[in-house]
Amino acid sequence: MRSSENDKKMICPGEWFRQELLGPVFGISTEAARKYRANGLWLEGRHWRWDPARRIVFNRKAIEAWLGGVL
Repeated sequence: MRSSENDKKMICPGEWFRQELLGPVFGISTEAARKYRANGLWLEGRHWRWDPARRIVFNRKAIEAWLGGVL
């Protein structure tokens, strides 16, 4: 069986995930995420943090709450 371009894939990130999934999961660009961090809308330790490899990771539940208007 061959896969086609119409095949859909489900993305289910864990609690913390890398920025490459912000677009597919939330429709948020990495540039928008950078601005949210820089402007203090997303807080370090709540919405984002540094992982042990010194990459920024994001908290799925906190971002879902922020998008829903729950701070």
